[in-house]
Amino acid sequence: MLNRSVNRNALALVVLALALLVVFHRLLLGEVFFWGLPSLQFYPWREYAFDVLRNGHLPFWNPYNGAGAPLLANYQSALLYPFNWFGLILPLAWSMSVTAVLHLFIAGWGMWMFTGELGLTELGRGISALSFAMTGYLVARLGTYPTIFAATWIPWLMWAALKILTNARRRDVGWFAVFTALQLLAGHAQTTWYSMLLLGLFSAWWAITHRVKWQRLAILILAIMLGAGIAAVQLLPTAELLAQSQRSGGVDYKTVMNFSYSPVRMLNFFSPNFFGTPANGSYATQGAFFEDAVYFGFIPLISALVAILTWAWGKIRRAERPNSFASVPFWLIIVVIAFVLALGQNAPVFPFLYRHVPTFAMFQAPVRWHIWTVFGLSVLAGIGVEMWTRGYWVLFGTRLAIAGGIGAAILAALSTRFLPADLMHTKGVVALIYAVIAIGVLGALAGLLTLAQPEVQTSRWYRWWILAIWVVVAGDLVYASWGLNPTVPASFYDKQALGTEATARAYWPATVDKNLKFEKDGYLVFDDYRVAINNQADYRASELPNLNLIDRVPLLNNFEPLMIDSFKAYTDLIEGHLPQQASLLNAADVDSVYDEQGKKIEVGTSTARAWFVDTACWHVDNESVQSALLNQWDSKQVVHLLGQGDCTQPTASISNGNVVQNITDNGDHLVVDVTTDHAGWLVLADSYYPGWSATVDGAATDIQHANLMFRAVQVPAGAHEVSFDYQFGWMWPAILVSIASLLIVVVLFRTRDINLSN
Repeated sequence: MLNRSVNRNALALVVLALALLVVFHRLLLGEVFFWGLPSLQFYPWREYAFDVLRNGHLPFWNPYNGAGAPLLANYQSALLYPFNWFGLILPLAWSMSVTAVLHLFIAGWGMWMFTGELGLTELGRGISALSFAMTGYLVARLGTYPTIFAATWIPWLMWAALKILTNARRRDVGWFAVFTALQLLAGHAQTTWYSMLLLGLFSAWWAITHRVKWQRLAILILAIMLGAGIAAVQLLPTAELLAQSQRSGGVDYKTVMNFSYSPVRMLNFFSPNFFGTPANGSYATQGAFFEDAVYFGFIPLISALVAILTWAWGKIRRAERPNSFASVPFWLIIVVIAFVLALGQNAPVFPFLYRHVPTFAMFQAPVRWHIWTVFGLSVLAGIGVEMWTRGYWVLFGTRLAIAGGIGAAILAALSTRFLPADLMHTKGVVALIYAVIAIGVLGALAGLLTLAQPEVQTSRWYRWWILAIWVVVAGDLVYASWGLNPTVPASFYDKQALGTEATARAYWPATVDKNLKFEKDGYLVFDDYRVAINNQADYRASELPNLNLIDRVPLLNNFEPLMIDSFKAYTDLIEGHLPQQASLLNAADVDSVYDEQGKKIEVGTSTARAWFVDTACWHVDNESVQSALLNQWDSKQVVHLLGQGDCTQPTASISNGNVVQNITDNGDHLVVDVTTDHAGWLVLADSYYPGWSATVDGAATDIQHANLMFRAVQVPAGAHEVSFDYQFGWMWPAILVSIASLLIVVVLFRTRDINLSN
């Protein structure tokens, strides 16, 4: 029988809120997150999008990166996610940072609700809520906002699904659809996909073990479809971009296996900083700390192991088992599956699945399967902690554990006095010592809590004992979270006064871009976050993509997960063919490149964003176009088009009467004023992409796919206004589906709450 007292005292959530305030107190002083993706992606996208909105336009298009790229369709921009709208009325960088922390609290709240519905007691629910909300998996990658926002709704989806499977009331369906829509709008497809798989397995297991009517499973599927319908206005343009992107055919093996979990990092389940931490520069191994982080608390880990071992040994009689105990094997299987998949290339399973099973080639970083691991272990921790007893052998072992923990901590502390000085200065050694001390102290505290446990649960001291456990767990997680999300003053994001506004684009060579971002001498080195803090002014001034968007500086580069496939092909030509690099950059309206020190160097060739060409050569495929671009090509004389035909010569004598007089760009609406004394081709060095339409003096005309990634239209002789307008093709159908789905959800909430499966 399920525990229905889900609205009982939620003091654990107060403890969680206070713990988050301690860790992220600098946000209360007005500081903001900046390390990594907050500054390279999320803030620039949203700042530009909200600026466009305030000027009366819709943020469909980003004209400053990649020779133009979809903005709303860029899934991780998450412009339609409701919690991101706080940035319209509050200081944007600050609201984004605070909202991220708020989601950690919402995640813990959701776990509190789900475990309550699952049948856990107050003590177990609090442990599950704290351990999931403050797990290293979430806190260490907090700056990856879409990941955190999508993960936040996992426990809420599980809660709503369980309500449907047990009650199937209209309101339950409505809540499930809302949470589904929120997760889909949050902007991280990988986390959403993993959570939906977890949800499906849980629902199937619950239906089998509890003999749930098939109609309720059907209702659950319909609720998922309803949530997807609400999010259709985001999903359809994103699907269009995915089909046009470099990932349309899947992700290559090397990219997929990036960030595979190393088995030795299992030690981080016992101590978060076993290999050091980038918060103080002590991180001593390869890889990204934030990708490998899995710590969810020492006491929760021991509790989860107790739940597993107790179930495996079967020592508890069925009549004495907690209501939630029956779910232990399910969560154990989930944890094992996730751990094996997270190993990626370090085990044979994932490579086999990559080659033979659909969907395993969709995403990189197998380590992200650990979202299942930490979720399952957090639930198991809540179940296991309820088996905290005071038996004779437990107390005997506890006293030994206390003595061992204190002894280990003292010996580790004393070792600093006796180890050789050169060893003490070896990176990682001090971190290892502190990890042993932390384990010893936490082990001793767990033992003391066992000894302090009241013998009678009805005792007035029992609630104080529960609170003490929560405080110790929260303190442990505060320590583990410290410094993993460095902050800077909000002025970091102020627009820079550049003197003159750039008109032509600049370009970061791939190696220079990567080195200045993430390599040893870069700003965002993975082993020491202090480097970026100490060099924040230089980092902000660098105009690395996509920091350039804040200052409206056009770059050919684009730092986005989904890039237009023709853009990727064109930049691959630039990177792979140095002899033709100058002509390729010239055709992309690039007048300068960055050197190894991040300084601009003029290319030395005249550039233009739009120009006339008299000769057009047609090609049947992109491979033919690429060959032509590498064959002594002058972009100002010949345009290479994709389609059927030959090289066409001008029908009139060529003169110098072709002039592009003005270009007005409003993002998704661009006007080129031109004058020509004979018919020809107007080439625009902006990305070719579905949804763009063109007119010449108001009359519709076709846009041709030019020079592999750009646009061209035919223009007759005379003075003309050529307009380009962008609107994704499925906009109105998507809007109608979203509105209709929202209306259905409103009806579900407003009508009498009856059981739908009767």
